[in-house]
Amino acid sequence: MKKWRLWVIGLFGTFCLAALLLTWYQRQQQNTRYLSAHTPTLFVHGWRGTAHSTDQMISAAEEAGAAKKVLTVTVTPQGKLIYSGYWRKNQRNPIIQVIFSNNRAGEVQYTRWLIKLMRDLKQRYQVAQVNLVGHSMGAYAVVAYALKVGNQAAYPRLHKLVAIAGPFDGIAGQKSATHPADGTTWTDRFHENHLMANGEPLIVHSEYLRLEHLRQNFPRQAKVLNIYGDLKDGTDSDKVVTLVSATSLRYLVAKRAASYQTQKVTGPNAEHSRLHHNNPVVDGALIAFLWGK
Repeated sequence: MKKWRLWVIGLFGTFCLAALLLTWYQRQQQNTRYLSAHTPTLFVHGWRGTAHSTDQMISAAEEAGAAKKVLTVTVTPQGKLIYSGYWRKNQRNPIIQVIFSNNRAGEVQYTRWLIKLMRDLKQRYQVAQVNLVGHSMGAYAVVAYALKVGNQAAYPRLHKLVAIAGPFDGIAGQKSATHPADGTTWTDRFHENHLMANGEPLIVHSEYLRLEHLRQNFPRQAKVLNIYGDLKDGTDSDKVVTLVSATSLRYLVAKRAASYQTQKVTGPNAEHSRLHHNNPVVDGALIAFLWGK
C-alpha cells in the first residue's frame, strides 16, 4: 500500500511538472510571436455601445497571448473618469477598455472625453505612448482625437490606430433626429457618393469637414489600419456605413501617417455590428497589426 501511494504521488508530481513546463513553453512561443512592449492599447466603443462591444476583441487578444486587459475606465455623463483594475508600469502589452456611460452622446462628445482621458493617463501613469482601437463612432472619435491633439506634449504620442467601421463621412439610411444635436447631419445615402481621384469624397458632410480641417495635424509617426465591411448585397456598405464613408479615411491621414493599411471584410460577417464581435478576420488583422512581429 505504501509503495502504491508513493507511486501515485510520484505520478501526480510528474504530471504537475509536465503541465508547468507546457505552460512555460506556450508562453515562450507566444512571446516569440508578439511584441513585448509597455504601450497601452485603448478600446473605444461606438453609438449605444457597452463593455460587450469590445469584450470579445479584448478576449481574443488575451487568448492569443498578445496582450492583457489591466484597466477599465468608465466615463460618466459629467466627464468624471472612474478607473477599475490595476496598473503596473512594466505590464506587457496592457489593454485599457473605455466605456462611456452616456453611450448616445455622439462622436463629438466622445472625442472631448478621450482628450480628457488621454491627458489624465499621461499625468496619472506617465503614459508616453498609446495605441487606439475604435469601432463605429468610436473609430471616428479616435481619429478626431489624433487630429485635434497631434503630438502635443501634454498627451501620449500615438503609435498605432485601428479604425473599425468608421463613419467618417456619414451614416447611410439614418434620420438625423436619431443622433445627437451636435451639428452632425448623418445624411449619407447608398450609392449617392463616391471618392474623387485624390481620395476625397465628392459629397463632404459636416462631420467629415470637421476632420478635414485638421488633416495637417495627424501624427507622422502613427501607423493606421482601417477595417471596413462590404456585405456584397448591392449596397456597397456594411448596412450602416458605406464603403465611401469608411474609406474616406485615407484622404484624411494617409499622406502624413507612417503607414496606412486596409482590411476589407466581405459577406455576412461584414455587417456593421458583426465586425467587432466574434469576427476571426478582424481579430486576426487587429492582433497582427498591433502586436505582431
